[in-house]
Amino acid sequence: MEVHRQQCQKCKSFNMRNILVRNPGEQQMVYVYCVDCREFVALYKLRDYYHHGKGIESYLRSHGAGEVESGRHMLADFKEVQESTVEGFEKVIEQLKKEGKDT
Repeated sequence: MEVHRQQCQKCKSFNMRNILVRNPGEQQMVYVYCVDCREFVALYKLRDYYHHGKGIESYLRSHGAGEVESGRHMLADFKEVQESTVEGFEKVIEQLKKEGKDT
């Protein structure tokens, strides 16, 4: 696994902020900018997303609520994402620590 923290190409700061842009029917976009020098750093387009702690409503919006065949199936998928994202986040933090990168 490769783990990277977003870094400003201009000033080398790790002090980033995300700006989320949602347009109905389009992919969510995340613009990343540097707080220190206020430069644009990156753009990410998200097909789906999961907000930890926001419950299933966030997950349903991301996965096209109403497009699923079964509520039970969607709930099972949500629970899997909920568990796997926490595990994935913990692994990422552990990897950063192993590499001596400050979190």
